[in-house]
Amino acid sequence: MKKYLLLVLISSLCFAKGEYEDLKESIKLLYQGSYMQFGEVNNAFYLLPAVATTAYSFEHDQRLSDNQRAKKLRKIYDVTGDLGIAFNFPIVPISIYYIGKSQESVSGTKTVQFAKEYLATMYLTLLETGLISYIPSHERPYKEEQSFWETAFRGKNSFPSGHIVPYSTLFFKTLQFYGPYWATIPAVLTYFASMQRVREGRHYISDVVGAFWLSAFASEGVRAAGKHKHNHPFYKFIFEREAKFSVINYRGVIGPAISFNF
Repeated sequence: MKKYLLLVLISSLCFAKGEYEDLKESIKLLYQGSYMQFGEVNNAFYLLPAVATTAYSFEHDQRLSDNQRAKKLRKIYDVTGDLGIAFNFPIVPISIYYIGKSQESVSGTKTVQFAKEYLATMYLTLLETGLISYIPSHERPYKEEQSFWETAFRGKNSFPSGHIVPYSTLFFKTLQFYGPYWATIPAVLTYFASMQRVREGRHYISDVVGAFWLSAFASEGVRAAGKHKHNHPFYKFIFEREAKFSVINYRGVIGPAISFNF
């Protein structure tokens, strides 16, 4: 009996050590992703639509936001948006992690990697949204009755939103690992949460648009740090093209060139 208990204790300690190592790896992914996102080629492709949509939403913020606030706040939007606070805690990535750990297979290993990258991406994006909110810009449309979670970890600038981050980062990571079919679920949740924040007057349209693109940049930075090779074929087809930027001279005219390795 004593030998059995000792074996259980040793196994538990080893498992705890494995979890600790995985947590350290997630933190490492967060740190490396924070600077690798700026050199990631895929983010150069995200940059154009990110700048265009964010600039447009800033320019037309009042009109777009007023239009949404005039609409009815659906219950599903309200619930999804409020749950964003709960999901800012690592509930989902930890749950996914243990599901992966319970599967002694290639699929289980992929699930564990997904959980680690999702955790790193979510907290990197949350950290960035918190820091950016201290840069003076625009305050929330409605400043009355703000909750503790809306004021404790950020500045007065409502740009960008933090509530949608658990959903938007889950969208980009799901797209990378499991493709567009499964990514539809967090995409819809991202939309629901965004509508709740805008229609309640807690954020402008630009705030949720900015948070969405920050999630994309962070996701690519963490992906580059994680070096995961078994991404979904759809993601590989779109993003893993080994794009290279160079200069071309055609008939005496010099210009930029982009080449892809198909």
